[in-house]
Amino acid sequence: MEKTQEHIDELERELGVKPPKRIPTIFEVSKEIVTQDTELKFVGEQTSGEVEYIILIKNGRIYITVGSDHTDRGLESVSIFKSKQVCLKPIAKEIWDYDDIKDHWDSIKLVSSQVINGKEIEYQNDTLASILPVEKIITELKERVGNIENSIIYSGTVPLVDGFKYGNKFNSKMVDDVLGKTINLNYEINVIPEEER
Repeated sequence: MEKTQEHIDELERELGVKPPKRIPTIFEVSKEIVTQDTELKFVGEQTSGEVEYIILIKNGRIYITVGSDHTDRGLESVSIFKSKQVCLKPIAKEIWDYDDIKDHWDSIKLVSSQVINGKEIEYQNDTLASILPVEKIITELKERVGNIENSIIYSGTVPLVDGFKYGNKFNSKMVDDVLGKTINLNYEINVIPEEER
């Protein structure tokens, strides 16, 4: 909860985003914006990714992968709901069975970087211990939303290393050092100008 609050404070301090009324905060977005493409387009210069673990629920089983909650930061201070909906939500192609990793869950790392002016800059680096656990998220969703079978659930993110940055490539990964495996998610950020041609 402390790490979640740290990210909420970042959003309020740097972008003027009002704190949520409740944690975890639940935002519904259209399934059509979830993508596995790697060449993505976003409107304007102030959009950025956030590495998150993803919960996939299918036939009562839980699977985990990595995704990016790419968000329009300019719009976020006006409407968090709209800022989430207007950006594509990248998700990796590889998944892990939750049962295989839950006994060492807190040690798994989420790492991201951005390429800015040709230079790769560390953006996030923390463990899953810093995010609400799978069971807590699922319990909250069932209580507040209802049936979540066949859902794709973005978990929330770890704090930023050095504030919000806007690059032209977002690299992220989930690293399990115990089992020696990694899921990578990398994509290009192509800016659509906010002007008529």
